Amino acid sequence: MSEYFNKLNYTLANEDSSLEYHLVKALKPNRTLAVCGSGGRSLPLLAGTQTELVCADLAEQQLWLAELRMATINSLDWKDFLLFWGFPPFHSKENHRVRQAMFRELNLSGGARSYFLELFNSINFASLLYEGKWEKTFTGVPKLLRRIVGTRYDEIFRFTDLKEQNAYFDRELNHQAWLIVPRLVLRAFGNAAFFNAFLYKGSFVKKNLSETHFEIYRNAFRKLFYQDLTRSNFFLQLIFLGHLYYTEGNPIEAHQEIFSAVKESLKEKKVTLKQSDLLKIAAEDTQKFDFVSLSDVPSYFSGEVEVNYLQTLAQGLNEGALVVVRCYLRVPEGTVLDGYDDVTAQYQDLVKAEKTQIYTTFIYRYRGQR
Repeated sequence: MSEYFNKLNYTLANEDSSLEYHLVKALKPNRTLAVCGSGGRSLPLLAGTQTELVCADLAEQQLWLAELRMATINSLDWKDFLLFWGFPPFHSKENHRVRQAMFRELNLSGGARSYFLELFNSINFASLLYEGKWEKTFTGVPKLLRRIVGTRYDEIFRFTDLKEQNAYFDRELNHQAWLIVPRLVLRAFGNAAFFNAFLYKGSFVKKNLSETHFEIYRNAFRKLFYQDLTRSNFFLQLIFLGHLYYTEGNPIEAHQEIFSAVKESLKEKKVTLKQSDLLKIAAEDTQKFDFVSLSDVPSYFSGEVEVNYLQTLAQGLNEGALVVVRCYLRVPEGTVLDGYDDVTAQYQDLVKAEKTQIYTTFIYRYRGQR
């Protein structure tokens, strides 16, 4: 696992953290522990956390990216934040000089400034939004396919009325074009060899779900096509267009009300960035946590860790704490649930509204040892 999680792998988001955001807003935890990722998946949780958000990652570059995000939230207003990161209505390949001027004024550590100055210079101060390994892999496929099929996919993003969109998919999903061309997309994204070669470098998840890779992605897309307007889904935009084009589909970190809430929270609440194993932090921290967002990290566990990771995590939890686990292609086997209740069913509306639908999600409540 460490072979993969040691570089700048995520610069946007491979998850829709609105699930965790709404849970945190309701629970109002005193302390939250989260996998850092790009920072876009973790920093919104600060808006509902009362005192401290601890972001953990094995890759120092990911922590620097979260630092950069915090610096832009602190220093910029919402529109300039969108411009700096290249969120719609702004484009990632524009505003180079403005972005450079903004970067020059940000308050960053020496390591973060040096790293991102070199990276920005290498891309002529375009946005970093699509520079992660995950984003490059996912956006490369639609770019290639668009050279072959033209702008066929643009059609699915024209709708502003859900009933009209549903009628379109009722009619078109069985059309020859949708049986051939989108199948190429599905074959790419549902192909373990593809991901191993271009993204995971041999550390790809060892799938244990009964569905094939192709079936998992096909079913996810069919859910998403009917879930909400396609233009409001950042994941579908990345998959089919290669970039974010519609403001309705911006991930939650770019929503004005959440940006403003995080900006206000940064004035009075603490964010701690730790280059460490999340389970180690939970076991060794002198203060306990009330909410934990594990991302899909448990999908990569094996052996004793796979069996006992929740028990290790329990050492750092207060009674009543919630733990969110996303499983990508693989559900941990034999995991000991002593001390936990599976409360996923209580939050099905949030799970079904998630914007990727490629994860098997579990939500556990820690009741303590009896």
